[in-house]
Amino acid sequence: MEYTSENKTCQNCKASFAIEPDDFSFYEKIGVPAPTFCPACRKQRRLAWRNDFVLHNNICKLCNKKIVSVFSEESGMNTYCVKCWWSDAWTAEDYAQDYDFSRNFFEQYVEFIKKVPVLAVVNDNGIGSVNCEYTHDFSFSKDCYMTFVSWKGEHLMYVYYDLGGKYIVDSLDMLNGGEFLYENVFTDSCYKCCYAQNSVQCSESNFIYDCKNCIECLMCTGLRNKRYCYKNVQYTKEEYERIVQEYKLDTYTGVLKAKEEFAQFVLSQIRKPYNTIHCSNCTGDLLLNGKNSKYCFNVQRPEDSKWIENSDSPTECYDLSTGGELSLCYEGITPDHSHKNFFGIFSWKNQEVEFAHHCHSSKYVFACAGIRNGEYMVFNKRYSREEYYALVDKIKAQMKEIPYVDSRGLVYAYGEFLPAELSYFGYDETIAPLHFPLTKEEQVERGYVVSGEQDKTIGKETVSFKDVPDSIYDAKDTLVNEIFACNTCSRSFRLIQEEFSFYRRMNIPLPRQCFYCRLHKRLSMKNPYELWHRSCMKEGCTNEFETSYAPDRPETVYCESCYQKEVL
Repeated sequence: MEYTSENKTCQNCKASFAIEPDDFSFYEKIGVPAPTFCPACRKQRRLAWRNDFVLHNNICKLCNKKIVSVFSEESGMNTYCVKCWWSDAWTAEDYAQDYDFSRNFFEQYVEFIKKVPVLAVVNDNGIGSVNCEYTHDFSFSKDCYMTFVSWKGEHLMYVYYDLGGKYIVDSLDMLNGGEFLYENVFTDSCYKCCYAQNSVQCSESNFIYDCKNCIECLMCTGLRNKRYCYKNVQYTKEEYERIVQEYKLDTYTGVLKAKEEFAQFVLSQIRKPYNTIHCSNCTGDLLLNGKNSKYCFNVQRPEDSKWIENSDSPTECYDLSTGGELSLCYEGITPDHSHKNFFGIFSWKNQEVEFAHHCHSSKYVFACAGIRNGEYMVFNKRYSREEYYALVDKIKAQMKEIPYVDSRGLVYAYGEFLPAELSYFGYDETIAPLHFPLTKEEQVERGYVVSGEQDKTIGKETVSFKDVPDSIYDAKDTLVNEIFACNTCSRSFRLIQEEFSFYRRMNIPLPRQCFYCRLHKRLSMKNPYELWHRSCMKEGCTNEFETSYAPDRPETVYCESCYQKEVL
C-alpha cells in the first residue's frame, strides 16, 4: 500500500504535525494506529513517567530495610530492594488478576502496577553487576557509584549516561570506552581528559571543544591531529608545559578562572550545525555511526529509527526514551535487548510484549508487571496461546470503545502511552523538566502530578570550604570523614575514598558543589533535543540546514561544508 503525507493536529498542544509515508508504514508493520499527539507531546508524556536520578529514602516492603529509591513513599509503589526483587522469595504470578471489562484499561492497569513489587532502583547489582548498589537504569558493570543510565562500565562515579567507560567522574554522555575522564560532556574514546566536550579520541588534554585525535592541548576548539596547542596556536613542548603550569589546575580557584576564560574563548569560535560522527542520512544531534534515522539525539548506531534519545543500537524503532540493542520497539522507556516492545517501562530482554512494566525475559505478555520468564500472560495471569490472543484482541477493542479521558479532555485509546496524570512520579521528580520546564501552576493546569518536597539533608556539615585547601596536593585523607555543604544549594554531601583517590591521581581540586548541582551544570552545557531550520552564517554562503542551535543563540554557526573548510 502506498501512503502519502498527512498533517494532523495534536490533541494536546493543538500544533500541526506531519505523519510521513514511512511513518505510516512503520505503524502498519507493528500493528498500531497513528499517534494523536505530536512528537514533542509524546516525548513529554513519556518523560513524565521517567525518574533518572532523584533519589528518596524508602523502606523495602519485603525485608523492611532502609533503602534509597527513585520512588518516594508517597508514590504508592510496592517497592523492593534490588536483592529482594531479584530473589525467589516472591513471584509476580501471586498478583495475577482477571481483566475487568467494566472498567477503563489505563486506570485499571496503573492500579495493578502499584500492587506488584517494583525495583527500588533499576539495576542488576549482585546479578550482572558487582558493587554497584547506588545506580539506576544500569547493568553489566563493576565498582560504580551514583551513576545513572549506563552499562558495561567500571569505576564510574557521578556519571549520567555512559557506554563502556572506565575511571570516569562527573561526566555526561560518555561513549565507547573512554578512560580517566573528568567533567566531560559527549566525548568518544578519550583518555585522561578533563573539561572536554564534543571531542573524539583525544588524550591528556584540558578544556577542549570539538577536537579530534589531539594530544596535550589546552583551551582549544576545532582542532584535528594536533599536539601542544594552546588556544589553537602551536607551541613547543616546553612552552606548552609552562603555560599549563601557570593555570594551576590543581587548585579550585585556578579551575574556576580557566572555566570562565574557556567559555569566552569557545563562544568566539565558529560552530558546526550538529555533532554527528560517521552518520548517513540522519538528522538530530550527538549521533554516532547512524544511518537513515531522523530526530535522534545522543544515540549510537541508530538504523531506520525516529524520535529516539539517549539510546544504543536501536533498529526500526520510534519514540523511545533510552534503550539499548533493540528492534521494532515503540513508545517506551528503556526496552533494552527487546524486539517488539510497545508502551513498556524498564522491561528488558522481551519479545512481542505490550504495556510491560518491569518485566524481563518474557514474550507474548500484555499489561503485566514484575514478570520474569513469562509467556502468554495478561495482568500476570497465564493463558493458552489461543486464549491469550483472543483476550488481547478483546481488550484492544474495548480500549478503542471505552477510551480513557483525562482531566483536560484528552482521549487515550489503544496506541497511546500511559496518561501523564496517572504517573507515580511528580513532574519535578522526572526528567521532563530538563526538556519541558513548567511552573507548579502550569503543571497543575496541564494535568501533571505535582511533586512533593524532595529528600534533601542540610545543616549536617562538619567542615567549611574556607578550611579546605585550594590545591588537591594539600588535601588530607581525613577529609573523606567530613561532611560538606554545597555552596549552591546547601545540601550536605560527602566524598568517598575512591573519589578522593581519583582527584589525587588526576590532580583535580575537590568539588565545592553536590552531585546534583554539578550534574545540572553539565546538563546546561548541552543543546536542547530540538531542531531549528537555519542558514549558514558564513558570509556569501546560502546553504541551509537543521540544527540544535536556536536562532536566538549567540554562537556563530556554519554549515558543515564551510565549517570543514575552516577547521581542516
